[in-house]
Amino acid sequence: MILKRKNSITIFLPVSILADVPSLVEKTFKIGQIARAASIYRVDGVVIYRESSGSNREDALLIRDILNYVETPQYLRKKLFPLSESLRFAGMLPPLRTPHHPLESTKIDYREGFVLRSDDRGSLVDVGLRSPVTSIARLPLNRRVTMRLVDGLWVPSSKDDVPYYWGYSVSLEFKGLTKLLESSRFDSIIATSRIGTPLAEATEDLRESLATGKNIALLFGSPAEGLHEIVKREGAEIEDLADLVVNLAPDQGTATIRTEEAVMISLAVMASLEATTHH
Repeated sequence: MILKRKNSITIFLPVSILADVPSLVEKTFKIGQIARAASIYRVDGVVIYRESSGSNREDALLIRDILNYVETPQYLRKKLFPLSESLRFAGMLPPLRTPHHPLESTKIDYREGFVLRSDDRGSLVDVGLRSPVTSIARLPLNRRVTMRLVDGLWVPSSKDDVPYYWGYSVSLEFKGLTKLLESSRFDSIIATSRIGTPLAEATEDLRESLATGKNIALLFGSPAEGLHEIVKREGAEIEDLADLVVNLAPDQGTATIRTEEAVMISLAVMASLEATTHH
């Protein structure tokens, strides 16, 4: 079973990552690729930020909804997500198969559940097994909960207490990146940029961030604008906001790198560095 990361990584994505794809099918697929990349590399949080006053609100909500839908165990989706136009093609996306998406036959002491009944006698919870399980705890009705099997009894648990990788959270912020970062508490903020320091020159600094940072932010720009342009329009410089500005895909053979590709490349590079870094 895959354990959670020693440090926490949160990726920041602009609303306009969907600006270059016209159809709902393509948008769904693009968001699904980001969800897969985040899950493969055990990302803990995804923050969607607005990089201009003209950011498409519908696209922002679509990104949030599909990321949340894909992260939710399949056996809970019909209960948590009513039929909607935005999720019309979400069923086509590949499953994540993370530890919190177990099969019925999977032997694991933790499961995500949905509270079907709750009263003074306790709760009835769907945790993806053949029958709902009972818990002596009175849990909030019609809510998603994390449950743990202890000595044959199912009890509520905090997601933070689960030792395995347990998916990512999604946050949609209708404010600029500068304000978001100024009010956040990250040990290390890493900005990705084509005009950033080449990876070879930034390797040791990246290793240091991974070795010492408990909470790391990884920032991405949009298809039309890099982080330098986005932040400059907000009256700031990316070098003043981020600890490192790095080109994680130097000598690229294509004119552009799509956001979903940038996310996968960047997380893969960081995972490789982390594997050879002594904490």
